[in-house]
Amino acid sequence: MTRSTAETEAVRIARERFGIDGTPSELPGYEDVNTRIDSSAGTSWVLKVSPSTSDLSTIHLTQEAMTAVDGSAFACPQALPTKGGEFFATFPDGSIASLHTWVDGVSHADRGHPQAAAVSIGRTAGEIVEMLSTISTDTVRTDRQWDLRYCVDTIKSLSYHLSSTTQRSMIDTVVDRISTVPVDDLPVQVIHSDLNTSNLLLKGDTVVGVIDFGDARNTIRIAELAIACAYAMLHQDDPVAVASRVCMGYREFSEPSDIEATHLFDLILGRLATSLCIAASVPGTNPHHHDTVDATWELLARLVAADMTAISVELRAAALGRQLPEPDHQPLLEARVVLGPSLTLSYSEPLHIVRGSGQYLFDNRARRYLDCVNNVAHVGHSEPRVVDAAAAQMAVLNTNTRYLHGNVLRYARRLAATMPDHLDTVFIVNSGSEANELAIRLARTATGRWDLVCIQDGYHGNTSTLIEVSPYKFDGPGGHGRQSWVHVLPSPDPYRNIRYSGPDAGANYRIDAQRMLDDVEPAALIIEALPGCGGQLVPEPDVVAAAYDSAHERGGLVIADEVQTGLGRVGAAFWAFQLHDVMPDIVTIGKPAGNGHPLAAVVTTSAIAQAFDNQMEYFNTFGGNPVSAAIGNAVLDVIHDDELQENARVVGTALVEGMWELADRMTPIGDVRGSGLFIGIELVNDSESREPAPALASAVVEYAKAHGVLLSIDGPQHNVIKIKPPLVFTLDNAATVVAVIGDALDSTS
Repeated sequence: MTRSTAETEAVRIARERFGIDGTPSELPGYEDVNTRIDSSAGTSWVLKVSPSTSDLSTIHLTQEAMTAVDGSAFACPQALPTKGGEFFATFPDGSIASLHTWVDGVSHADRGHPQAAAVSIGRTAGEIVEMLSTISTDTVRTDRQWDLRYCVDTIKSLSYHLSSTTQRSMIDTVVDRISTVPVDDLPVQVIHSDLNTSNLLLKGDTVVGVIDFGDARNTIRIAELAIACAYAMLHQDDPVAVASRVCMGYREFSEPSDIEATHLFDLILGRLATSLCIAASVPGTNPHHHDTVDATWELLARLVAADMTAISVELRAAALGRQLPEPDHQPLLEARVVLGPSLTLSYSEPLHIVRGSGQYLFDNRARRYLDCVNNVAHVGHSEPRVVDAAAAQMAVLNTNTRYLHGNVLRYARRLAATMPDHLDTVFIVNSGSEANELAIRLARTATGRWDLVCIQDGYHGNTSTLIEVSPYKFDGPGGHGRQSWVHVLPSPDPYRNIRYSGPDAGANYRIDAQRMLDDVEPAALIIEALPGCGGQLVPEPDVVAAAYDSAHERGGLVIADEVQTGLGRVGAAFWAFQLHDVMPDIVTIGKPAGNGHPLAAVVTTSAIAQAFDNQMEYFNTFGGNPVSAAIGNAVLDVIHDDELQENARVVGTALVEGMWELADRMTPIGDVRGSGLFIGIELVNDSESREPAPALASAVVEYAKAHGVLLSIDGPQHNVIKIKPPLVFTLDNAATVVAVIGDALDSTS
């Protein structure tokens, strides 16, 4: 039957059987055919035509449930009798029609799933349970699929429809957990049984209407709360906190028993898994079957990866009205002694991160955090194409470069193709530190010199040599100062050094560099085009070129450290050095290359590589292995296919512009700088003196973390908020960051 035919038939049924006339419009439905009928007088109804398989006693129970809830704090549909005084009409083919009043309102889903509605959702579920407890029925519904008493059987019988191994594994985990729920011991009564986000109508953050009582059934009472929680948790940053607030509202009308509260989380999992397995078993694109599938898988993946025991305890406490337990990280904190005390944690209350996806990280309570600092996950946490490439190659072969293999050759050629023509030789290594260490060896061997040049506040890695060419470390706590063979150029900070700001910045830097290196014969200058630990700096035009010239004029080489800034991060160029119109002799690439897998590289000239071939064999056991190379190729594919360099440019520009708009009304923002998704916000106590505000920076970072945004601090004065997220960051993410930083500054002023 076509849509127009169905609507015409609906009008006929409404007129002939119920005495109602009006204009029809289609509504979604699971099994029923639903049509809205609008009269010329402005009154509306819903005509529901149920299939021949429907049970009259079930439809009667639905109408009895609506009648029982009539007069509550929210509106719900009421059945209108036929011309003959019955509450439904039957047809020769066995189908059944009923007509209900229309309930106005915007659904929780259409409102964007506001978390602030959680308490009202709970109150609604609790009030429905209270009002439906008066119904006594022997009606047993034949459609057991949606009855949580039988969710294990339903899931097991339908899970074969799932094509993904990962999805089946998640479902198996759920089944293992919920199989022991003692459903026969749980109190039973009639419930609505489908308080999903489309059936709850809101005004502001308050539920003002509940629709679709078609799933009303006599089943375990706590299922009402579990179902309400399951749907309220979708699309939420902190789904467990939202479920806890649903429980808070529920308890105003209905007190769960201890056994119900104990198994609340299990039944939430059961509902989510049931919904997914049923959706997988139903072909087609009916939105009633499939509109929440992606969000449900996303939520289930977060919950399964989390500490489910801790979540269960938390929700039990919320359902019983008891004090929620504080996160207990103490066992893990105590166990970290094995890692050594110098390995620090972020934030005053450490995060226990258990999962990552795209630009998000998830903790052991399934809370989602917007990751603004993890530039290691360059193309997104757990990017499927990278994961698949790693798994596929690992399943076949992983060995070293003493054997011929196409992966490493393809990867090396692709890296070299992104560089200036003279950079044509590639060494594959495992980390940015290893890359910079090798680059220094190359430079010293090729030049026959030992001295190195770096810039103030620079940082290049954690090996002994690299600490010695990183003023950020050797001049910091625990450092031993500058070695005699290390020569330090000024920080090219245009905000804090007026000499390196404005049109004369390049010329001034050249004068100062030449003076400081007057008697130096360096092997190399190692420099970031956009110094990160120096404060996410963006030097003025010609400043970086002046530093390059200072080394080249003295016969030294230049190592461009692209560990943090390469592979499209800066937006306007693939490599940050390209922003400055300079020609390095060696380029180092680090952590982003493998998207979290240990992969890095050094790209140099064939002449330097030939000079390095001095009969001391260079061999790296893991560098360039087939798995790492497959991952590197996949990362390059994703950057290209998803146009992530351009995304970095567009989103980064919007983020910087948004922060400058914020700076116009917030004096603690002294400077906003960046290129692409490499951004720094410098906070000051006074805009005139530019006194650094490290305490304020720490407070902003802690506030943001508490509100689901992960930021970090950098710069020699520890007052620069750094933003270097995965390149899949969106414009909405950028707006979120601006809003949260603005709120943080408001809250601390």
